[in-house]
This record gives sequence, structure tokens and C-alpha cells, in this order.
Amino acid sequence: METSGHSHQSPEEHPVIEVSHDSQTSPSETLDKWHNLMLREDIVGPAWELVMNTSFIKKFNFFPSLLTTIYLGCIILYQLAFTYVNIFQLKDQFFAVIIQWVHTAYFWQFLGALGLGVLLYILITPVAEWGLIALIAKRQDESFESIETKGRIGYGVSQGLIHFLPIFELHNFLALFKLLSIITFYILLLRVFGKDYFMSITIFMAVYLGFAFLVNILFSYARFFIIFENKKALESLSLSVRMALMNLEITFHLYFTLLLVYIRTFLTALIFIVFPFIVSALFTYITISLLQIISIGILAFLFLALLVFISHLNSVVEIFVEAIWYNAYRKNKKHFEVWESIHHEDKNHH
Repeated sequence: METSGHSHQSPEEHPVIEVSHDSQTSPSETLDKWHNLMLREDIVGPAWELVMNTSFIKKFNFFPSLLTTIYLGCIILYQLAFTYVNIFQLKDQFFAVIIQWVHTAYFWQFLGALGLGVLLYILITPVAEWGLIALIAKRQDESFESIETKGRIGYGVSQGLIHFLPIFELHNFLALFKLLSIITFYILLLRVFGKDYFMSITIFMAVYLGFAFLVNILFSYARFFIIFENKKALESLSLSVRMALMNLEITFHLYFTLLLVYIRTFLTALIFIVFPFIVSALFTYITISLLQIISIGILAFLFLALLVFISHLNSVVEIFVEAIWYNAYRKNKKHFEVWESIHHEDKNHH
């Protein structure tokens, strides 16, 4: 009689869940417990430990996160403001303010700074994303602990630059399914078709949001195939879908990480939406100039403090999410290599 293979393996290789013979636990429930334990100890646990104990990765990712937060907030604020102008027929007043602003001395300086900011966001985001993944992976190497923080950050930047073109291509493609793009497109449709089509547009975009959520899950492994296996963008997408479908249970157990990213987007949007209303109310109800100046100073300080806090929180969420998906990629890669070897042997046999 063959004995179970689990009895010959060490606890370090496979955690064992003991189930008494008189328990009512079914095999499927036992398997669920094993998967949950594996997710906690091999995927989520190490990711949380990395976030809590690796400060240089937070330093590396803070500026890109700050840039992303500002960009995301400004885009959402612009879309909402323009929609408000269209819905309430305020175009004449709006364009009068714009024309007056164009003739100010600082308009071209602002336009140049805005263009530079957008260019920085477009170029830095892919480099930072790939550099972050490289640092997370290298964190597993004990020799990396001896390198100074400056050297580690330099390593992340160099790895991001090496893989810039394929990740830039992948980043632009997946941007169609990001929450910011969905919100922007939703607001644009409302602005074009008007409030009479609000319900139809909302239902359509809700369906698209669900589809985008699924696409993000299936393509979650693509970036790892590019940086660790030097695959092209389209090939990495195909391999990611294959890996996700082969490991559905692990992949869909991690769906909540996308919810964290979506919540991060809503928090960022909130501070950029609330503060303009507060400033508008300030000028409406406070007429004394000195009090207005003091109040604006306090609000500006609070806004900057919240901006730094939200950027730090976004950075931590990004690191945690990337670490989780990297750990899942490493875990699934073992199954993936076995499948590829069997598939290759079958093709040679035929």
C-alpha cells in the first residue's frame, strides 16, 4: 500500500493541517484551509513583513507615488469641474475666467510647469513600477542587505530603465482598464450626452468596471514575465492569462488587492474634491481679508499635510500589492514550469 507523500515532507516545505477522524470537515474544506494557510504564510505574510521592515523601498517609491497622487487628483478635479460647468450652463462665466487668466503674467510659467509634470509622470511611472518590482525581488537576496540605501535605490532606477520600453508599452495598454481611465471616460460620457442618459451611462460603465476588474486580475502577472524572463509586452499578457487560469484559486483569492488600489484612488480624489469646496465656502462666508488669508494659510498647510500622508499611504499600498503578486508569481511559477515541460514533451512526442 502506498503511503501519503505528505507524511515524508518537512513542515517547512508544506504546512500540514491536522483533521481529526471524527470531525465533520470535508476534503474540500480541508483543501480550503490549506490554501488559506498557504496564502497567509507564503504570499500575504512575507509581503506584509517586507512593507513593515524595509524602509529603503518606501523611500524609493515615495516620489513616484506623490507624483501619481497629484496627477490623479488634478485629472479628477478637472473632469468634475468641467462637467459641473456643462451641466449647469456656466460656460460663459467659465470661459470669461479662463480668458482673464490667460492674460496674467504667470500663465505661461504655469503651462510649462504643467507640461513638465505630465512628462515626468509619463516617464517616471514605468521606471518606478519596474524598479519597485526589482527591489522587492532583490530583497530576497541576503547579499543585498549589505548594500547602502543609495545603492539600492540606484539599482531600482537602473532596472526600471533597462526594462523601460516593454513596461511603457504594457503600462499604456493596461491604462484603458485603470480606475482613473474609467472615471474619466464616465464623466466624459455624462458631459457629452447630458444628464438625461445618466442611468444608461452608469449601467454601461458599471459593466465595463467589472470587465476591467477581471482584465486586471488576468494580466496581473504580465509585468513579472517582462522583468524576469525578458518577454515582450504582448507575449507577457498571454503568459499572464495562462498562469492566472492555471492557478485560479490563488489568483482570485488576491482580488482584494485591486480593491485596495481602487480605495486608494477614491481617497486621493476625495481630498482634491473637498478642499476646493471648502475654499469656495471660505470666500462666501468670510468677508474679512485678514481672516481669509489666515484661513487659506491653515487650509494650505492641511492640504499639503494630507497630500504627503495620502502619498505615503498610496506608496505603502503599492508596495504591499506588488509584493503580494510577486510572491504569487513565484509560487505559481513552479506549477507553470511543470505544465510547460509536459506541454513541450507532448509536442515533441507528436
